[in-house]
Amino acid sequence: MRRRDGEVQVAIVGGGICGLTTALALEQRGFTVAVYEAASEYRPVGAGILLQTNALVALETLGVAAEIRDSGMPLSGIRIRSPRDRVLQTFDVGGVERTEFGYGFVAIRRAKLLAILRERLNAPIHTGKRCVAVSDPESPTVRFADGTRIRPDVLVGADGIDSRVRETISPVSTRSLNTTVFRALPSVSLDQRGEPIGFEVWGDGTYTGGAPIAEDRFYWFATAPPELSETASVDDIRSYFGGYPDPIPAIVESLAGDEIITTGLRDLPALDRWHRGSTVLAGDAAHGMLPFAGQGAAQSIEDAVALAHAFESNATVGDALTAYESVRASRANRVRSESHRLGQLATMGTPVAWRVRNAVVSALPVTLFRRFRRRRVADAPVPTPAGPDGADADVGSGGGEFV
Repeated sequence: MRRRDGEVQVAIVGGGICGLTTALALEQRGFTVAVYEAASEYRPVGAGILLQTNALVALETLGVAAEIRDSGMPLSGIRIRSPRDRVLQTFDVGGVERTEFGYGFVAIRRAKLLAILRERLNAPIHTGKRCVAVSDPESPTVRFADGTRIRPDVLVGADGIDSRVRETISPVSTRSLNTTVFRALPSVSLDQRGEPIGFEVWGDGTYTGGAPIAEDRFYWFATAPPELSETASVDDIRSYFGGYPDPIPAIVESLAGDEIITTGLRDLPALDRWHRGSTVLAGDAAHGMLPFAGQGAAQSIEDAVALAHAFESNATVGDALTAYESVRASRANRVRSESHRLGQLATMGTPVAWRVRNAVVSALPVTLFRRFRRRRVADAPVPTPAGPDGADADVGSGGGEFV
């Protein structure tokens, strides 16, 4: 897809996981791209992230999946437990995902993932560019807080759940789950017998768990139960979770107050549309979701690969953006709705409700979860990697923070 007078100039507002992956996917397909990131610089901040198989399958088409896997911690499985340490479900990702699709789950530091994507990208990344307004999505002009403006041929809004680009396409208000999540990357050495696994504990009004991202580093998260406010001290957190099953007591004991990241939980309702004119949304700007399905980053990565494929496969910008939205919107909205329902289930705050929930989860057959997990990857609208003739296949068929 080219203009009559030369290359199509694509500007991506937002230099997070979605923006960088989109830039890399477009650049590899020969498009001229520039990224505009609000932060003044990339710093090694943030917690961890768990990439499920569908994310890694999409990243494989860009040639970065193996490096990401090797830079993180591949997990052999996920275990869901009760606060009394009763196993509710166990998922052997090696038996389904890794065997059938080549990749299991990988836990990695978010900053490391961003660094890998930046290192692979040749396109310019302009930092300190906070978007404050977009005029005329048909022929967009982007105004930044520093007073500068750009007029790209195509504008991709990858600027997160509070997207300013979205305001010119489909303005909506975010929805709150009315709970807080704590996240941290404590230094702690745990007894990892055999291959490392991730875990979740579904408790009374809270949902906690995590995964190792290195031999001595653990990604931990927890939603705040009614007894803990968003201003809870590290001592309060240790006291509440200290009675949970191993390895949670060791993890919370190793927490330092200044390393705990506290955020509210919000998502978006379904948008009426994802694009208008030459302006399009991707990632959290299009389908910001709660973390309970572990699919926020994965769906953003799927967006990136699908958008680049649509640009390459269609003759005009309009056709490309229409094709992209038709492929991505229904799947992303389905996952977003699933994440919302899981969030409501995971944060049930009455003893009767959470005990009934745990009993139901424990009773569900393992084959049901395997079928769901297999479909999650197989239905991803991701082109297969280029074959011997250099051509891609058409886009088409191909869980907590974890499932």
